Amino acid sequence: MPEIPGLKLAPNWTSAAGALEGILAHLGQPLPRHAIMGLTGHAWHFCLGTRGGVAALPSGPADLDWAAMVDRYARTGVRWERFAADVPRGATGHPGRDAPVAWATAHLDQGRPLIGWDFHLHEHAIVYGYSHERAGFFVHDILSEEVGPFVPWDAWPSGVSGIELFAPLAPVEVDPIEAVAGSLETAVLCFDGADGPEDGQPRGTAGLAAWADLLDGDAEVDRAGNAYTLAVLQAARMDGAAFLADVAESIPELAPPLAAAGKAIRDEANAMAPLITLFPFPTGGHGNVNNPGLRRAAAMALRRAAQHERTAAAAIADALAMFAG
Repeated sequence: MPEIPGLKLAPNWTSAAGALEGILAHLGQPLPRHAIMGLTGHAWHFCLGTRGGVAALPSGPADLDWAAMVDRYARTGVRWERFAADVPRGATGHPGRDAPVAWATAHLDQGRPLIGWDFHLHEHAIVYGYSHERAGFFVHDILSEEVGPFVPWDAWPSGVSGIELFAPLAPVEVDPIEAVAGSLETAVLCFDGADGPEDGQPRGTAGLAAWADLLDGDAEVDRAGNAYTLAVLQAARMDGAAFLADVAESIPELAPPLAAAGKAIRDEANAMAPLITLFPFPTGGHGNVNNPGLRRAAAMALRRAAQHERTAAAAIADALAMFAG
């Protein structure tokens, strides 16, 4: 199936937001990356992926409240519909896969490209077509240029995670003040660690402090996941700072608290900057993650980042109080 001209995944460490940006541009409703990140809450999310005694797994950045994203994505000016299911990988003819395939192909037949999860790898992609004859989808993701766009339905999802699909339905009128207020409320929710299930994984600002405590000890830290989580988090917070600066400029009466929040978020991103060099993706710095001295230095940087985030959360709460007043 030929590609749709102009439809592409936008560069973003948060691949769901990259897919969203690409689809909005295709629909003629483009928004800059930092606006998408801030409005949807992707700029504020943090989860320290933790399973089986191993911390900083690469699953953390995508472990959030996906049901909430239908309303959050609508802040971008498009109404969305979600399909979620648990279907095991490689289950040929699995009846649970029939429903998401039927849902997806019906939307694709209406000319709606989809945001989808876990095709060639555990990231989000744009689904732009399908083939009944070959029994699979055509997708744009970060591996499509290397391995091709086709993904058989029986190979989806690529891992043990479930199916997540989002379809754009129609443009929707958005009150800009309500959208900003909603995005700031989402920021506070995320910093409080309430952006996901209560499954014991460290989340929000407390998750940053927990990450520091683990590095200060002898806990096993996933090398690649640690590097990936750092890269996603720092990029997201940089977009968040840019979003806050735009809002402060657009709503002058909120400028003092939002300027303070933006500065604190920039300071948070700057505190993490040395860690991007210390634990570069994808190698993770080889043995650096197991070096006690480097782990202690990283823990100190993460504690500084957490303190800056607490400052930002307090300033955003002040801005929300002004909305309420």
